[in-house]
Amino acid sequence: MKKSMLKKNILTMVFVLALCMGLTATASAAESGYTDVPASHWAAENIEKATSLGIFRGVEEGKFGLGQPISRAEFVTALVRLFGWESAEPQQPAYTDVPADAWYAETVETARANAAVAAAGSEFRPEEAVTRSEMASMLLRSLGYTYLAGAASEYSVPFNDVTVNPGFITLAYDMGLMNGITDRQFDPDAPATREQAATVLIRLHDQLAVDAVRLESAAGYQTISIAVPMAQEGTEMPITPLEPLTDLYAALRRIKYNSGDMGQAVLRLTAGGVRTLTGGESMTSDLLTAAEVQEALAQPEAKTYYSGQYESAYCIYPADEQQTATLWYQSEESMAAKLQLAKLFGVTRYTLE
Repeated sequence: MKKSMLKKNILTMVFVLALCMGLTATASAAESGYTDVPASHWAAENIEKATSLGIFRGVEEGKFGLGQPISRAEFVTALVRLFGWESAEPQQPAYTDVPADAWYAETVETARANAAVAAAGSEFRPEEAVTRSEMASMLLRSLGYTYLAGAASEYSVPFNDVTVNPGFITLAYDMGLMNGITDRQFDPDAPATREQAATVLIRLHDQLAVDAVRLESAAGYQTISIAVPMAQEGTEMPITPLEPLTDLYAALRRIKYNSGDMGQAVLRLTAGGVRTLTGGESMTSDLLTAAEVQEALAQPEAKTYYSGQYESAYCIYPADEQQTATLWYQSEESMAAKLQLAKLFGVTRYTLE
């Protein structure tokens, strides 16, 4: 599935080096070489890093454009560079206001192909400044979290001026990617500046760049464990994904705001799977080991699927003449998606049991 594969690609993203500006920095310039970015500026380090990674470039003759709004076209171009997406070449342009010969045409189409922008509408408004609300939305859509944002909208956003994109803004805030301008105001309709965008993207880059470490034991750490749903007699056919992303998000959020020490948390993942048998007069679930899952997947009649909604793999096969088995199991893709979400909350340790 496209979104899931994108998240997998994040773990191995490769960045190009920025072109040398070829200019001599003045005494007041930051290490980035931009003459309009003082070394003492709060975003100087992020600007320098975004430039060295090839995510951002200056606006003209050694200037970064400090304090200037960043356009929607410029922001999606930075997203494409960050994630290293392969260029998309649609047969028909997606937007009526994006000329095929515009410098941003390719990156706008690529961002849309990778679900970074909402597909609805015939206009992209490339030259308009991206708002803080739109920046949150594009950022989380790029991560494949559109469905998760729906779940996040059920939580109370900490800002009293947010009415649009509440789920995306809540996620961006929970993950430490974006903050408000005050404790209670997000200023969602305000144009995002170039330095704000660079800072947000470097925060995301740095969180995802950390390697997840597998532990043999979670002893001494706070364990994040998601219960596996099981079938019960007299109930409808249950959906039994392993550590569904919405449940994992809720657990990560709860620990963050209750204890606050995400560095002492360990994510416990299930190595095997849960199988539910249906048909006949009964419905039962049982847990399978990783080896048993591999045996089930090897059956000739087993059909495998992947749920982007739950970020969990499953397969269906005939258990016998009367019963059908539905097996939700841990795949490399599903594990990568869960480790990514955990890293965005600062949890970089996990066990596989």
